[in-house]
Amino acid sequence: MKKVILVVAMLLATNLSVSAINSNSDKINNVKAYDINVNINSLARYLGVSKDQYELIDSIQNSFSDGLRRAAMMDTDDGRKRMVNNAIEYNTKNMSYILTNEQYKKYLKVFNQTINNRGLLK
Repeated sequence: MKKVILVVAMLLATNLSVSAINSNSDKINNVKAYDINVNINSLARYLGVSKDQYELIDSIQNSFSDGLRRAAMMDTDDGRKRMVNNAIEYNTKNMSYILTNEQYKKYLKVFNQTINNRGLLK
């Protein structure tokens, strides 16, 4: 009888530790999905931006990436969606201020494709 109880206790402990590992693994994979590293040099070349615009784009993209990383760490889907939407709104609003209309149209094509490819607006 002792052996049966001991085996059940071991199975329970193993199951709990595997669940904790899987939960942590899911969070790590979730963070990777939200980790968007933009090659600012390529983006700047594509858009044909000035040096001043380049520095602002770099700053905006860093803030956007930070916002997505924070969103990935949220425990609830609603909180995550709200933070992703806020990061996207921040990014597009600020880019519209510093880019010309032609540059902004080109940027939106790339930006929307990236967001769709990552599946961030599920």
